[in-house]
Amino acid sequence: MRRGVLATAIATAAALACADYRQKPTFPENAAHQPVLNEQAVLGISNDGSAAVASLIDADGEPAQLQLLIFDAHGAPTKTVLEASPGIAKVVSKRLIDDGQKPQPLLEAAVRAGWPEAFAKAAELGFPPRAQAVPQPGLRRFAATGATANGSLPLVLQLDEAGDAMVLSLAERAGGVDLELARMPLSGAAIAPQLYVENGVVWMLAGSVREGAPLHRAAGVRRGLLGRGEAELHNLHGLDDYAAGELDAARGEFARAVAADDTFFDSLYNSASVAALTGNEAQALAFLKRAAAADPARVQVLGRNDEDLRQLRKRKDVRDLLGLRRPPPENVSPPP
Repeated sequence: MRRGVLATAIATAAALACADYRQKPTFPENAAHQPVLNEQAVLGISNDGSAAVASLIDADGEPAQLQLLIFDAHGAPTKTVLEASPGIAKVVSKRLIDDGQKPQPLLEAAVRAGWPEAFAKAAELGFPPRAQAVPQPGLRRFAATGATANGSLPLVLQLDEAGDAMVLSLAERAGGVDLELARMPLSGAAIAPQLYVENGVVWMLAGSVREGAPLHRAAGVRRGLLGRGEAELHNLHGLDDYAAGELDAARGEFARAVAADDTFFDSLYNSASVAALTGNEAQALAFLKRAAAADPARVQVLGRNDEDLRQLRKRKDVRDLLGLRRPPPENVSPPP
């Protein structure tokens, strides 16, 4: 490299280094040793099970933010419907900081005292306050109110600290499989969890607080669906019956799963498989179409080499559903 070019390169690098030095730090300098609050509270629940949730974030040395959010029962994007002024957000945050080491939810009471407009807005939008689910004495077990209640699986909700997380699960009252519905990571002492159940939707408020300073609280709302959980439990029983060759019993369990949640892919596909094995071609095709509507790519991946659907694949309409131009070769193992 020529000397003049080298000198220019060094000068350019020095200028860039100076420019980087003047950039705002990635982590704000005034964030050190400051409290970190990220807490939510359920203010109301609509008849369809959606939730109005207050959300406070006070972290990184930035001004506190306090919002009223709508969490959809079926997973649609979250909406912000109201935002508190910086002054109100600061007052509410101060209430949490003062009582921050208490291992219990604090935001609902702080909002009620410092931002009652949030409760009024939630009620106006059709989200009145709801009572929490009440556990059995001495246990973190709750009645699974709002499940589809097919009758064959008496169900309960239960909360457990599983290592570094609070886990909400759906279980059979008489014992058996526990199915996880929601999980909240913990990074300190667990905050006493809250449950709200409405129209088959469960909202779990859970979180943790670290000991010592600076204060670090994190508590959030997680959603679980009782119908989907019940469908998964019935589907698991159906798979056990299928593995044992009890196709009539398997068909009944898959039917109960579909009744609990008619969009659950696994039970729709498994119903198609059992119908095909028992020679009910029309029913098998109907279930396969419903499974394809729920997850078309997965139907094609599973259905192209599924031995249960061998006879069904002779139909052109089924091959079209599976993305096949011609029947696949027989006795070829599916890809790993």
